[in-house]
Amino acid sequence: MSVQPWHQDVWHELVRRQQSSGLPHALLLTGLEGIGKHQLALHAAQWLLCLRDEAEPCGACHSCQLWAAGSHPDFMLCQPEDGSRQIRIDAIRKINNFLAQTPQISRCQVVSLRPVEVMNTNAANALLKTLEEPAGESFLLLETERFGSVLPTIRSRCQRLQLSPPGQSEALSWLQQQGFAVDVAEPALRMNHQAPLKALDWLTREQSTQQQRWFDLLRQWSLGQIPLQAAAEGWNKLEFQDVTSWFYSILSDCLKAKLGISAQQLVFTDQVFQLLPCATLNPAKLITLQHKVQAVLGQLLSGGGNYNKQLLLESLLLDWQQIVQDSHRGEHA
Repeated sequence: MSVQPWHQDVWHELVRRQQSSGLPHALLLTGLEGIGKHQLALHAAQWLLCLRDEAEPCGACHSCQLWAAGSHPDFMLCQPEDGSRQIRIDAIRKINNFLAQTPQISRCQVVSLRPVEVMNTNAANALLKTLEEPAGESFLLLETERFGSVLPTIRSRCQRLQLSPPGQSEALSWLQQQGFAVDVAEPALRMNHQAPLKALDWLTREQSTQQQRWFDLLRQWSLGQIPLQAAAEGWNKLEFQDVTSWFYSILSDCLKAKLGISAQQLVFTDQVFQLLPCATLNPAKLITLQHKVQAVLGQLLSGGGNYNKQLLLESLLLDWQQIVQDSHRGEHA
């Protein structure tokens, strides 16, 4: 697993620190989703486990061979299991038991945990002891997309490593190297906050098609062409977190358009102006709905939020309908 080009400087600094004074027991990698945090963490893990003292994993030693086979006994990956959005206490107990052992092949043990913010309270508390009293030669590489949602007790026991996305030209060039034309890559990056790996996933998983379906339903509901139940059921068939995230982006774009920000700085650009005349928006109602969607999205990103999806989506669509109606009344006033 290689380091992305835009993180090469960060990687070289990690190598320099390890070779001079050693890395901290716990590193907290922070940054947007889809910029390569996990690739960097895995590359660092292989390098720390490598049996040769070089600036990169050698790829040839017994440790690197086990890594390539996906069976290194001194490495553990902890993330939500399939069907779950949370990391629970049993997973952290496995980490603690793992680190209580001695390394079998390498000089250390490495744990990669992602994302930190979806640990429930019991899991976070169970991890604290390990962060406070590291067992032997071990490294914890933690990842988060929402640093502010990580418990302060966890944050204070880790050294933060802030990772930035590449510039637009570098991100666009990288997507072109993956085989996508500029006219395809540019909107993909815009839809995914300039995060290249997320944009690549968006393109390869055909999320653009799903997003277009979501938007078509919103537009039809806004124009009164379909009933509430049809719009909500259509949204309900899509990934709930995606629907919530897209809706939040639309609301943000509407506010930006209301303030006169140029279309080039919007996520959905032309689509916003297909929905309603932004100049006549009721900003109070728009902000209220945005806060409501933000709260739902925050719960989902933290691994919580046991919602009745159909009822919640109907509620959001009704709130949106009120904004649209107010906007059209303002347009004709």
